[in-house]
Amino acid sequence: MLPESQFMPQLSICIPAYNRPDGLRAAVHSIMTSLSPAQAAAIELVIRDDSTQGAPEEEVKGLLQNWDGSWSYEKNRQRLGMVANWNRSLADARGEFVLLLHDDDYLLPQGLPQLLQTLDRYGGQYNVFLFGVHLVNGQGQCLRRQIPARATWLPPATAVQQLLSHSSFVRFPGLVWRRSLLEQVGEFSAAYGEATDVYQWLRFFAIAGVYTVPVATAAYCIHDQALSMGMFQPQTLSHLNAIFQEAAQMKLLSPRVLRQAQRDFLHQFILAGTWRFLRRRQWQQAARVYGLLADAAVQPLGRSPRWAAVRLAFGFVLRLRLGPQALAQSR
Repeated sequence: MLPESQFMPQLSICIPAYNRPDGLRAAVHSIMTSLSPAQAAAIELVIRDDSTQGAPEEEVKGLLQNWDGSWSYEKNRQRLGMVANWNRSLADARGEFVLLLHDDDYLLPQGLPQLLQTLDRYGGQYNVFLFGVHLVNGQGQCLRRQIPARATWLPPATAVQQLLSHSSFVRFPGLVWRRSLLEQVGEFSAAYGEATDVYQWLRFFAIAGVYTVPVATAAYCIHDQALSMGMFQPQTLSHLNAIFQEAAQMKLLSPRVLRQAQRDFLHQFILAGTWRFLRRRQWQQAARVYGLLADAAVQPLGRSPRWAAVRLAFGFVLRLRLGPQALAQSR
């Protein structure tokens, strides 16, 4: 590891780890094996481990001893919690740009070299970059690819409209931003619960826009642990609506456009959650998520024409499986 005084990284990859030792090892391995020594010298790896069990500290340190990049690994003495650990890892980063990589995600073989090439070419022009990702299951099988259609800069109003119209517009490991943006907008806020990332991207996009890159650089894992009901509940809808209220104060979008975006976003969010359970034939869980369409935070917005066919299809399947009474509340 190079002394801090001699190293000014181009990119800090921050891994806020928590109770996924196998995933942490895989994430670190995906970084180490994808770069030449010269490329590795441009990278700083910052691991802040909030694990309560199975922290592979010595093993990971051993792997990194002969790596040509800069790195640090710290085990938190007391658990910080998800958002606080994100902020801790970012606060310790020294790179010009940062990438927050969760310990259940990893970088694709050519992803990091392509990412660095993009920063070399456009890092002086843009502050936020959105790359594509592969959505994979727990076994590493690619379920689908989410890649921007073309290389283009979206100015703040357009970027915010895209973010707030599509609940999956940004996947965490696909976003890279200039570290100094955190000084302008502040750190991640735990006040928005499971939606804290959406609020952060809103603040980034509102002042810097985003440059989209039609290259997949990372794998975003969708696994069984992510299928809990924790995210798909009325409180999350409340947090999301609070974010839309913040967006309204920014006055980047007209009230009509913002309301349409909110309607589409919430429908996509709920239907995507419903699909996670439908594909595993977990009918009761799917019905509970689908029922959020009748929530007071969603119903006044009206139905989304964009998602009308999906809503109809999912409702049909659930009524077929559970009977009409089980879904009466979501009409």
